[in-house]
Amino acid sequence: MSQERERPGEIHDVIVIGSGASGGMAAWNLTQKGIRVLLLEAGDRFDRSTFWTRVSPSEARERRRRGERPPNFYLDTKEQPYLTPPDKPFDLARVWGLGGKTNVWGRVSMRYSDLNFQEPARDGWEIPWPITYADLEPYYDHVDQLIGVCGGDDSSDALPGSRYHMPPPAPRCGEAILTAAAERIGIPIVSGRRAVFTREHRGFPACRYCGTSCRYGCDTASFFNSADHLIPDALETGHLTIRTNAVAARILADDRGQASAVQYFDRHTKQERVVRGRVIVLGASCVDSTRILLNSKSSRYPNGIGNGSGVIGHYLNEQVRFHINAFLPQLYGRPATNDDGIGGDHIYMPRYNHRGKKRDYLRGFGAQFWGIGCLPGVSHFAHKLPGFGVDLKHDIKRHYPAWVEMHPYGEVLPYYDNQVTVEGTPNDAYGVPVPKIIYEIRDNERRMIEEMYDMAEMLMSEAKAEVVKMERGKIDPNGAAKHEGGTCRMGADPKRSAVNGFCQMHEVKNLFVVDGSVFPTATEKNPMLTIMALAWRATDYLAEEKRRGNIG
Repeated sequence: MSQERERPGEIHDVIVIGSGASGGMAAWNLTQKGIRVLLLEAGDRFDRSTFWTRVSPSEARERRRRGERPPNFYLDTKEQPYLTPPDKPFDLARVWGLGGKTNVWGRVSMRYSDLNFQEPARDGWEIPWPITYADLEPYYDHVDQLIGVCGGDDSSDALPGSRYHMPPPAPRCGEAILTAAAERIGIPIVSGRRAVFTREHRGFPACRYCGTSCRYGCDTASFFNSADHLIPDALETGHLTIRTNAVAARILADDRGQASAVQYFDRHTKQERVVRGRVIVLGASCVDSTRILLNSKSSRYPNGIGNGSGVIGHYLNEQVRFHINAFLPQLYGRPATNDDGIGGDHIYMPRYNHRGKKRDYLRGFGAQFWGIGCLPGVSHFAHKLPGFGVDLKHDIKRHYPAWVEMHPYGEVLPYYDNQVTVEGTPNDAYGVPVPKIIYEIRDNERRMIEEMYDMAEMLMSEAKAEVVKMERGKIDPNGAAKHEGGTCRMGADPKRSAVNGFCQMHEVKNLFVVDGSVFPTATEKNPMLTIMALAWRATDYLAEEKRRGNIG
């Protein structure tokens, strides 16, 4: 990759900050159009030779005993801290490295619908998205074809379908039983949708169901990762320059109030540098993009660049999630089968609560089902069984095929005081204020969680499951879903939003924000497919505006 030193006076066509789903997509699309891009990435490239993709559970145990560890993709908070109030923890995951969080993401790839985009207009809570499904559908089609999403042929008002899905993997036995039980009680379950190749795709092999956790990386690049499937293509155009270990700190503005440069620091030497660009595209992930914007203060933008509305940093939204573990007695004692599959669930429960009776809460939920069947290891349940010796071994073998899990996700409303701020926070190692995350759920979410548990209990009862773990009312720590958004939200009204429907800042026309921070609502779904579709659409618009001479 190109790493040449900055030439005095050089002005780049476009500077992209971040190389994950949003930044990687932006760089890929712009370079395909012949636009020269400088990509700033805070980390380095991960070495595939160190991945534990082919390491069996027994070998992994031996390696760990020897003190070895799989590659750590996540940023250590000792290097880059963030703050929360003592009584309001927030679990923030950050990845510094080429590809960002696409190195470790769950690969769940679901389309949003007009049910999601226009729901605020119907229920009156905060602002709707300034786009419709029709606006984004062609870009969903583009992304499905580019990144290789497998899934079924179903389509609904809650979960639009795709004619470009690869074939879905077959459901495991436990998944088939849960699907049938859900159908009997009127709850839909469909094939899951993941960016995992179930057939050869663009020269890359299909997933071989290796059975190791995809969070350790894929040494055959058989699931979508920006570092494997976007960045190399962008480099081949000759229009991309990558600067790794470049920790972006601020976006600088010129006398006209337009974005003119990016201040960054070398991750290792701490040396400050400034690069100039005609257009800036920010895709550093929700919290870090927000931090960069809020720290980009000047006499013209005392609250951060493009923040005349005061909304940047506010309306942080995420999802609530909990877990249920159970055994299906119908499967006790059956022969063990290879249930490795594509490294996650093969089924999904779309939202359905917008149908039927009126609820006492706003928005909705869906559910995922990873961790079902004969998967590597037995430590997730063996310690819960009584006995010892040969009898215990027989009992473990009997229970092994019957394990099922359920993981519902529910939307958290956008609240003004759920926020990311840099006011009064200490500086990091580069002298830049760190982010503070202030976030909590409210009564609306607690009422939704009650129905989520009602649904889970009803499904498990219908499936005749023996529940091992279900603590009614308990949810994961805030932030655990890793689907942050809302802090630089898009909207039609510049007084209530930071960017327009093309992710272009209302106040700074040559500054685009293309990650999840622009989402006005969290929805109940995983955001990555929509992030990529929005980034593609935004950079199409950027390129056309540039061609017309309106920006850059």
